[in-house]
Amino acid sequence: MATGIERLHFMFGEWDIQAYNMCEAGDWVESPLPKQTIIESVFDGAFIEEKEVPMSIAGTTIRFYIMWSYDQYRQTYRMLACDDHDGLADILEGNYAGNTDAIIVNNLNTGTAVLDEDGKPVYLQLASTKNSENSFTDVMSESFDNGETWLPVYRAEHTRKC
Repeated sequence: MATGIERLHFMFGEWDIQAYNMCEAGDWVESPLPKQTIIESVFDGAFIEEKEVPMSIAGTTIRFYIMWSYDQYRQTYRMLACDDHDGLADILEGNYAGNTDAIIVNNLNTGTAVLDEDGKPVYLQLASTKNSENSFTDVMSESFDNGETWLPVYRAEHTRKC
């Protein structure tokens, strides 16, 4: 079995995306963006990059840049997510959940969480699950209680382009 960043190399390629946002009633509602993405190798596979991912959030289109790495010394995965709306450079850290194909990263300990209108941190967690060599699902969740509970807000189902 692949280890370190190699575990994420299956993400390389062109992907169709079906995205959803969580509505107030607790149901997933289809989102118009993103519809596709390209995920590429950087430094011979030492990093994984998504250059621009447009997302529709509350009726606004926000472009994200995403890069994955694996810190061999700390044995920790990191995801850097930058946007063109708030100038956010968020860092999420974590690892695979046991012997599964689900990697879970969050920003509980990175000091990069956004602040709500009252100045309190809104933490983010991404669970990315490899379903097969040709599909994976990302679920982004938020926490307003320091990670005690996570509320899903966004889901993206990736299917490899043929």
